[in-house]
Amino acid sequence: MCLGLGKQMGLVLRFVYGYLKGFIFVAIIYIAVALTVIFLDPQEFSLWIIKYIKTSEYSKLKITIAGHFLMVLYGMFEWVKCKNEIKRRKRRRKTYE
Repeated sequence: MCLGLGKQMGLVLRFVYGYLKGFIFVAIIYIAVALTVIFLDPQEFSLWIIKYIKTSEYSKLKITIAGHFLMVLYGMFEWVKCKNEIKRRKRRRKTYE
């Protein structure tokens, strides 16, 4: 029972790890776009993961739903990798016994 809890916790932590990797990827793009906005002062635009809104009162740079989906996709990729590693270890253990 305790061993199964450890595997589930490992899967959750791998998902969080992947999500954070995706967050770092999006953050790097966010910083590059923010520097572009600061130096060039462009009109409104939308990339796939980042959207720039410019009105007379304020300018706003935000991550879109697709950007958050990309971060979740990174997390799911790491989660699947972990599940495959667990399966491989199980098969290897059965062949040695």
